[in-house]
Amino acid sequence: MHPKQRLENHYLEQRRVQFDFSQTPEHWIYNNPFATHLINAVHLILPVGELWMCRAFNEALPYVKDEKLRADVKGFVHQEAHHASAHKVAQDYLRHYGYKIDDFIAALDTISKQLNTAPLGLALPQNLAYRWLTVRVGIAAAVEHFTTMLGTWCLDDQPWQNKTADEMMSDLMTWHLAEEVEHRSVAFDLYMHLCGEDNKTFAYLQRQMIMMGVAPGFTLAIYQCFKKLAQQDTQAQRYSQYGLLRSLGQTAIENARSKQVPSFFSMIFSLRHWVKPSYHPYDEGDTLKALEVINNSAAVKALTRLRVC
Repeated sequence: MHPKQRLENHYLEQRRVQFDFSQTPEHWIYNNPFATHLINAVHLILPVGELWMCRAFNEALPYVKDEKLRADVKGFVHQEAHHASAHKVAQDYLRHYGYKIDDFIAALDTISKQLNTAPLGLALPQNLAYRWLTVRVGIAAAVEHFTTMLGTWCLDDQPWQNKTADEMMSDLMTWHLAEEVEHRSVAFDLYMHLCGEDNKTFAYLQRQMIMMGVAPGFTLAIYQCFKKLAQQDTQAQRYSQYGLLRSLGQTAIENARSKQVPSFFSMIFSLRHWVKPSYHPYDEGDTLKALEVINNSAAVKALTRLRVC
């Protein structure tokens, strides 16, 4: 195990927070439709993606022999499942403003089902099924690398503070990204555990190949979701005409101007860590800062008061 892997006696907790977006404006990042729709793209992607990860991790549990890792995997699944639920509520916020998103979400769900236990509907023999499971968990680890980078950006830059954004939606995004930092090492630890101590070279080469698919796939998914939302908003339709490269460049411009979106190029630059044989996600974030932000979340405080009562 990595020497800095976990805080002593820290266990992942499912915080069943609730959010009410009935008073949230359409452009919840005030006067910034580009930033609003770029961040809103995650509402379309994450419920499908996070539930897909939960299924893979539940399948992996019988192979986990380390008790602390087993507890972490269960905690990860519980957190991700509630993230999916929270973002489904945010999907209703989009529907309230007339955004047609159901066909797009259904298409994402169809794709995710093709990447479950039986890829493309093919039943695999046991040895290949196990290898495919390591690939699925590796995909989750690659995605978690990016969500950790997003979480670290959010915790460091505090992009939606100082009354620049709706407090409820900002709280959802900040709480979620802080939990991504909190559980950032679980997918990677599970991947390495499944690959085995004697297969570190193979595990390294396989995760590099996985990232070669995940990095462009994650980027294209965000871009397509952003475009789908922007073309339905009269104040943002010009952004829907942007090609992929121009949209990516706009993230850098907007990051420099307002700090309200992450720069795509900083995300890609973060891959310099992933390619190192010594890479471990624990080195990429600050658990104590994440826990401080989580505990200061309005939704978490409300949950704490409810528990006390």
